[in-house]
Amino acid sequence: MVLDYGIARPRRLMFALSAIGIEARLTDTPLSARQADILIVPDGDDHDDALAKGISRGVIDAIATHVERERPLLAIGLGLCFLLQGRTHPAMPPGADVFRAPVQRFDPRMANDDGERPLLSPHLGSSFVVGLDRHPGLRSTVPTGAAGAWYTFRHRLCAPARIPQADVAVAHHGVPFAAAIWRGPTLACHFLPEQSGAIGLESLRAFFAATTSTQTPATSPPKALP
Repeated sequence: MVLDYGIARPRRLMFALSAIGIEARLTDTPLSARQADILIVPDGDDHDDALAKGISRGVIDAIATHVERERPLLAIGLGLCFLLQGRTHPAMPPGADVFRAPVQRFDPRMANDDGERPLLSPHLGSSFVVGLDRHPGLRSTVPTGAAGAWYTFRHRLCAPARIPQADVAVAHHGVPFAAAIWRGPTLACHFLPEQSGAIGLESLRAFFAATTSTQTPATSPPKALP
């Protein structure tokens, strides 16, 4: 189930899931999200004007409940920030505190590595992600012999590169930041699989294949997402 929380951008993700054979259902109701076997929290608009609209506290509660029940969760882009500590904006509810790290924001006063140019915010485009080979389901997405893989990002907010009691894959945009965070059946990625081409689709496919293998004896990904 894909949760549309009001400022979400689920359309491309829904197309990507369909492309790998996953029939996902979209809901804008936290109550329905609480009942999902597999929950996806998609990317959303993290511009201040969008965040100022706020979202329901029920969205964060549904995410927290899903994690507490140890059900598979995939959070993407802005969805990752909902799993952190603190607020993404004064109008937004506090995060679910799934991962013990604060929401951070790229500081445009910092200089990028290239020629001391100001750091661009939002961070748009591809960055190299290192560490996904440590995720049991996503290690197959890292090319053999490579240190990592390229993924597409679009974000102003971020999470630190070190997070207690969680595994982290790291990317760099002036400073290192968490490109993906995971613990148990919960995976949060700040890169956008639906915009990362073939490797993004393979990441989605690998997530569902790993989820299926831990839930049932089946060897193929599920064809429907409850």
